[in-house]
Amino acid sequence: MNITRFGGLAAVTLCSAALLVGCGSYSSSADTSSADTTTTAAATAAATTTAAATTADQKVGGTATCDQASLSKAVEATGTAKEPNTLATPTSFECSDGWAYAYVNSGTGDAQYTGTTVFEAEGQFWIPKDRQKVCISPGNQVPKAIYQPACETN
Repeated sequence: MNITRFGGLAAVTLCSAALLVGCGSYSSSADTSSADTTTTAAATAAATTTAAATTADQKVGGTATCDQASLSKAVEATGTAKEPNTLATPTSFECSDGWAYAYVNSGTGDAQYTGTTVFEAEGQFWIPKDRQKVCISPGNQVPKAIYQPACETN
């Protein structure tokens, strides 16, 4: 048997023994503080794991900014290589209470057309929404302040 195998076997044996000791249920009155420490460590590890899972499921922090640069980026992301999207004009958007609309030029050349896209703020990002689903009535989802241009245009 070579030394590398022996060292690896010894390390595995020691780790296994340490795990078994931690799993034991033996407790005496003299060993109560040790058991409390083990229980506390296990509870802390579980809480840390739960917190990490919760953090991973949460949205990215921050607030979506209602400015030309942010909405231009959101508009461009809705396009494709075949049909790129851009803001129709520098002021062709408006925001209210975490919602925005933008007049969007889609396509290129003679195939270009202008339409309306509705966005909802999620964290620091503007997410495009299906107008048929969010434009039910003023204030239902899309705020009254922007409902007409967001929902009752092309």
